[in-house]
Amino acid sequence: MREILAALVLVFFLPISQPAKEDSSAIVLPNPKLLTCKFADCSQLWSNSMGATVFPKQLIIDSNQHCVYGMTALYDKEISADDLKKAVDERYAKWALPGFEKSQLKLWRVEPEKFSIQLSVSGKNDEKKHFREAGTKQLIYITFGGLSACAAR
Repeated sequence: MREILAALVLVFFLPISQPAKEDSSAIVLPNPKLLTCKFADCSQLWSNSMGATVFPKQLIIDSNQHCVYGMTALYDKEISADDLKKAVDERYAKWALPGFEKSQLKLWRVEPEKFSIQLSVSGKNDEKKHFREAGTKQLIYITFGGLSACAAR
């Protein structure tokens, strides 16, 4: 229980403690090393970043038995999907799946680390259903096998 509480405190207060800068150019992505880590071992929530940063407005962690198997980072509608795609591509461009160049949905399958990334933009139907505000960007990281990946580690 202490580990869960510590993780939640970090998720909610780490972005607040970051210094504000006027030229927000770098987008902070969740650290995929959180996937399949046990809560007690999960100390670095964010990917390393330098300079001005844009944090997600919400980070949702999917876990079971104290093991993280998925993360969803939500970014404000003011953040461009192209900027998020560029941030992901800086690390994972060679794992981008072809066929999604003109789609609003973008996918990466990072084989060596056994996880995938999905970038999507909430639409008006999502807003009507009270899921998310239209234009909100959703970045999902999930291990291959989802929940079952935790049992393998």
